[in-house]
Amino acid sequence: MWVSSAPLRISLAGGGTDLPGYARRFGGTVLGAGTDLRVTVMGRRARRPAGIRVCLDSCGHAESAQELANPFAREAMLRHWDGAPVDLFSTGDVPGATGMGSSAAFCVALIAGLSAAKPLDACSLAAAAGDIEIHGLGRPVGRQDHYLSALGGFRLLHFHRDGTVDVEDVVVPPETQRRLGEELLLFHTGTSRDAGEILGDQAGGTERGDRDTTHRLHEIKDLTAPLHDALTQGKSTEVGRLLGRHWELKRGLGPRVSLPRIDRAYEDALAAGATGGKLLGAGGGGFLLLHVLPDRQPVVRDVLTAHGMPEQPFAFDTRGAALHTL
Repeated sequence: MWVSSAPLRISLAGGGTDLPGYARRFGGTVLGAGTDLRVTVMGRRARRPAGIRVCLDSCGHAESAQELANPFAREAMLRHWDGAPVDLFSTGDVPGATGMGSSAAFCVALIAGLSAAKPLDACSLAAAAGDIEIHGLGRPVGRQDHYLSALGGFRLLHFHRDGTVDVEDVVVPPETQRRLGEELLLFHTGTSRDAGEILGDQAGGTERGDRDTTHRLHEIKDLTAPLHDALTQGKSTEVGRLLGRHWELKRGLGPRVSLPRIDRAYEDALAAGATGGKLLGAGGGGFLLLHVLPDRQPVVRDVLTAHGMPEQPFAFDTRGAALHTL
């Protein structure tokens, strides 16, 4: 039996510039971090002649990988399963389709478990998980989620025009990490969405050469440098301001990036004292990340509660994908 897990991520700056349509033309850069919220997958050899028993969204049995209903599991099993009968179980700390890279974390954790006999290093795990979504399933996504989930910690990711990826560690002082953990608040908007559909809008604009889309993505990429400086120099309030600027730019990337009820909640949070923030992931719902100084947090929490958006506790975590065999 094996138990594997991988962290959900928070993208802080540069999100969207890892998409192939942009990165292959201009090169992309994303700054993000892993959290203590995780996806866990358990696998065990089954006492039956063949097949797969899965408990993912629901429980069921399949005679072959092709019969699996979950597309991520199906593609991972087709590529990494040795064919021996197996039972699979999965659970996550937050709902899927909420902007924290849960599909990538699931793919990373599942591949880590299926490869337990010959463990993969973190970057190989990330590359294999990205291939499942991009090439296997044809989803218009980038690779930031897979690398941040496999590696954990604070990372600056460079997506080059030739498809290669370079990873830089971002050294955030412990006191800054502690302060960010206190000042960054996460709220569930109550809405889930398919990131592929929203990112497809953005990819279409880039491929058409839309000037506004391209200009916004250039600016979003440029935010990675000052945000890197803010993190390493302990300027937590500047982190909040830069998150807000990121969201201003991102909302113009497509009509489905935000929703009127989310815009109203965000504006009310700013009026209540939040420094800045943004929706995580592609947008359209999911989790809203806000920077709020401690003295304003009670008021901001009340405002988001009134909008029907409960808080999700979290912390940054340096652990990437983990595998335990029993």
